[in-house]
Amino acid sequence: MTAPTAPTASGPVPAPAHPAPAPRFTAPAHREHITGRGTAVAARRPGTGQLTEARLLFPLSPAPGPHQSRVEVMAEALRGALTEAAADLATVRVEARSDRAVIAVRTFADDFAATCARIRDCLDAGRPHEPRQVREAAGRVARRLTAAQSAPALLARTGFLTAVYGPHPYGRAATAAQSADVQGPHTATLLHSAGPARRHSVTVGPGPVEELLSQAAALLPHPDAAPAETTAPPADPTPPPAVARPRSTVLHPATPQTLLRLGTLVPGRSHEDYPALQLAVLMLGGYYASRLTRVLREREGLAYAPRAVLDPLGSHAVLTVEADVRHDGAARALTLITQETQRLADGSFTAQELRNAQNYAVGSMAMACSSRSGLASTYVALLAGGLPASRLAGYEDRLRALTAADVARTAAAHLAPCGLTAVVIAPAWIPGLPPTAPDGT
Repeated sequence: MTAPTAPTASGPVPAPAHPAPAPRFTAPAHREHITGRGTAVAARRPGTGQLTEARLLFPLSPAPGPHQSRVEVMAEALRGALTEAAADLATVRVEARSDRAVIAVRTFADDFAATCARIRDCLDAGRPHEPRQVREAAGRVARRLTAAQSAPALLARTGFLTAVYGPHPYGRAATAAQSADVQGPHTATLLHSAGPARRHSVTVGPGPVEELLSQAAALLPHPDAAPAETTAPPADPTPPPAVARPRSTVLHPATPQTLLRLGTLVPGRSHEDYPALQLAVLMLGGYYASRLTRVLREREGLAYAPRAVLDPLGSHAVLTVEADVRHDGAARALTLITQETQRLADGSFTAQELRNAQNYAVGSMAMACSSRSGLASTYVALLAGGLPASRLAGYEDRLRALTAADVARTAAAHLAPCGLTAVVIAPAWIPGLPPTAPDGT
């Protein structure tokens, strides 16, 4: 039997006789050790440069008060104090989100033990929470928020999260005024809010794995560094919404395009539906061959880079569909997004679409874990989602074992467009867009 051909302007072109091989992924071996200060994870990854990557994960529990503003100030104060402490030995970054703070460290293997001691001593002494450090951090955060407060993309993001989360602390954006009121006791309590049992340190480097594991354990701060008033974290109070939230349009005359943000809360990484949901979202808008790219960009010419992503936070994840479109095509784009989401929820996708999504997910994981930095960050993402580091093993097998029926069932349960809220940032209202926000802005 001959291979099929695809007609073109110059005649048929033979299709490849052999399809491209499917990507493969094998998780590296790792070691894990539970201590009274937290859990240490280590993986050996030889390579040039003799660099060691480390991550220190602090889960954050929301409490009454301006949670997001405190997260921003805490992260800024950590950056300042830890950069001073590491000095010339290491590069230190702090990545903070609503549910976690991650200290990222990169240094030469020979300097890693000394770097761990400096960072641990800085945290144990509470230097990131000293009045000067917090006051200066709060000032930088307030200036940054003031400068960005009218940016259309920021308005779209903050408005969308408010619509998705409602009164939950994750839905309340940080403000300059709240940031100015943050003090050391606030940042210290927040950083230690989840307690030592939920902290993790991850080390990936070229040395012997036992030595790496010992160094990872040495990076964890002492439990006595936590404030005395710290209590056990409350359960995540936000279940996925059972009904659709109101959709709204916010008018912003200065925006050059109309920004569409649609989505809802869905199960997080630890839920059994998450792998199938990941594939469904990839088919919808997760990569270059997704439906939204084909429809909104290639067929309709309405948006350059539409996308759909899963963003795990706490025990849940946020499904976000984003498209920046021509204003005269915004209503049409909103309709098309709804239609394509409904088709997936109805199970209307081909076996090839599913294989493409599986290949893309597996290949992306292989690329993410190909470097020391990527592997360390991947472990942290799993741990922050409540999964053990060992969950990385079998990742490919779990995805490839999912059938079309599995993905269709999950899409029907979590991607029904009637449950998607939407926030639109537009220069003017036109028919087909949601009503304008209640305050008329």
